[in-house]
Amino acid sequence: MRAKRIGKWLSGSALKMHLEDESILNWLHEEGSITRRISTNARFKLEILNDGLGMTEQEDYLAIDIPCQEVRIREVILYGDNKPIVYAKSIIPPLTSSEGYPELGTIGSKPLGDLIFQSKLFISTNKSFAKFEASTGEIVWGRKINYLVKGYPFSIMEVFLLP
Repeated sequence: MRAKRIGKWLSGSALKMHLEDESILNWLHEEGSITRRISTNARFKLEILNDGLGMTEQEDYLAIDIPCQEVRIREVILYGDNKPIVYAKSIIPPLTSSEGYPELGTIGSKPLGDLIFQSKLFISTNKSFAKFEASTGEIVWGRKINYLVKGYPFSIMEVFLLP
């Protein structure tokens, strides 16, 4: 259950011109933990699709301003009551997990949001939004948030698998 971006990345103000559905906008503009939001109303489960070193797309390197190099690519599905709610892909450079926040390198099967919202060290630097095609063929929306932790960058893309 992956998703492919089919539109360009939009700013928050440009998003308002492309999307009016308040329920989707609420997910896209969620400031707290997506894990907590899902867990509040349903039984939460995380499935790891991929978690390892590899090369990513050029735009991922540009977004967090690092040279092309092997990075940790972590792809997960977040479920609520066994229904897929979010496909998430994190890009974590080696220096970010070794120097910025070592717990990023040993997160295992825990949600990344659990780390981010437990520490004030994580600073959101940029948020953008785009339209995606889910592997089911549905058109859905997602967001990419870039973070700094002790000055080291990483990004999380979350695609909300809600019709």
